[in-house]
Amino acid sequence: MLVRITYLLVIVIWATTPLAIKFSGDSLAPIAGLSLRIALAFTLGSLICTVGGYAGLAIRRHWKLYAAASISLFPNMALVYLAAQTISSGLVALLFGLSPLFTAVLARPILGENLLQPRKIFAIAIALAGLACIVFDSATLGEDGYVGVVLMLGSNVLFSGSALWVKKLNAQMAVEPTEQALGAMAFALPGLLLSWVFGFGLEPLVFSATSIASLLYLSVFGSLLGFVAYYFLLKNMAVETVSLIPFITPVMAMCIGVVVADEVISAAMLLGAGLILLALGVHQGFWRRT
Repeated sequence: MLVRITYLLVIVIWATTPLAIKFSGDSLAPIAGLSLRIALAFTLGSLICTVGGYAGLAIRRHWKLYAAASISLFPNMALVYLAAQTISSGLVALLFGLSPLFTAVLARPILGENLLQPRKIFAIAIALAGLACIVFDSATLGEDGYVGVVLMLGSNVLFSGSALWVKKLNAQMAVEPTEQALGAMAFALPGLLLSWVFGFGLEPLVFSATSIASLLYLSVFGSLLGFVAYYFLLKNMAVETVSLIPFITPVMAMCIGVVVADEVISAAMLLGAGLILLALGVHQGFWRRT
């Protein structure tokens, strides 16, 4: 029961996170917003662990796991934040939904498992057709929209690779999800802060009410609670079942974007989204399930 509730919680968080990321850019630069988000989540999580008497980080024993998990935060989330500046939140969620296909491709080099069955190769071909519909639609992509698409594809590679690597290491060591989440944040923060200072430059921070609300939501739910729940699922479910979550969240995220942020969905984007969701259905073999 706890696993099922956690699964639903992650779906809700992932469906609302893209729009929250977009809103956080109301007055904050992407890397600044992401760095503050992870720093606040790490501070809050550490405080909770200290007050609750939970064990801290065991860097000498588990540093490989922390490093593997941190990739899903940096540089992965940095790419997502930058992409959200040029494409809609619904499209961010939709492109992120391609991660199960990348998981199938990367499973062999990372886990030594061959997941590229003919059905999944066919699914990748359908997904590429859906992606083409989106890329060649000028109404969906603005002037810099292509950059956002490329950034999201790069994010898929990093996120899927991180999930597979974490799954592999989890088979060798018993680490609690809370420790994994805090370890990932601790290892991601130096890269984030260095990128903020040297890559984008420190500028005076301006906090609008929208940015503050989004930052708090992303820190508490999107990062702390969301990542603890995510690593809990990785530990207790098959990685392919966990990677199914992005199949569900894009539709929810697109609807939320239209209702809350007046985002526009073109016919080509709907066609592309339909093909990508069909590809994910083929990938998972839905028609064979009873």
